[in-house]
Amino acid sequence: MTTIQISQDGPVRTLTMTRPSVRNAMDTALLMALLDGVGDAVADADTAVLVLAGAAGTFSAGADLKEALDLPGQVRRMDLFCEVYEAIGTSPKPTVAAISGPCVGGGAEVAAACDIRVCDATARFRFPGASLGFPVGAAKLVGLVGLGTAKDLVLTSRTIDAAEALRIGLVQDVAEDALGTAGQRAAAIAGNDRDAVSWLKKQFATFSGLGDRIGAENDALHAHAEAAGDYGALTMQDPKKVGGWAGGGWAKR
Repeated sequence: MTTIQISQDGPVRTLTMTRPSVRNAMDTALLMALLDGVGDAVADADTAVLVLAGAAGTFSAGADLKEALDLPGQVRRMDLFCEVYEAIGTSPKPTVAAISGPCVGGGAEVAAACDIRVCDATARFRFPGASLGFPVGAAKLVGLVGLGTAKDLVLTSRTIDAAEALRIGLVQDVAEDALGTAGQRAAAIAGNDRDAVSWLKKQFATFSGLGDRIGAENDALHAHAEAAGDYGALTMQDPKKVGGWAGGGWAKR
């Protein structure tokens, strides 16, 4: 069954999550397809910008909690989540999220990993790590909305609507057609000098420390999954000293 639909419009590639019957919940197969899709877009010389979307009026309800997995399967799926977060968050090519409907948990993390977020009025955002018992939410969100607001969203796990998301800076635009507007933003970026865009992306990554923050959070997620949810297995690492998952540092635990 196809879990990702891929379309190309000139230099803009769109990856659409397509599990509408479960609100595009992310199972192992979808995560693998999403990771491959991002990697293929980065490797394709004709693709300048990547748009991420969800089918049937929903971005993603997050992890598929009904997927039957033993402990190794749970660890593997968590590792895939982490690889997806880092692949998007550290992508050398710009990424734009087009968001409609629920954008929750892993879906919200994917959107937060993108460079730009555009939503429509139906969008609803929630970062439920604290309520579900997972050490996730802080790494990407703190750089988008500031420390105080990030703490509010993550520690309460409350849901916010599109208007509040725009007000706090989580999204850059609320449009009638989120996908169309995201495509316009992507096309505008693609029309600029690619070398300059690539260099500026590197500068943003360096100045923000996003890759290090994602690497530290991913390490905690891996340890938490491997220990079957035991927080005693986690250690608080200095994100400035974490090499990041792309560098394979996590595999040397």
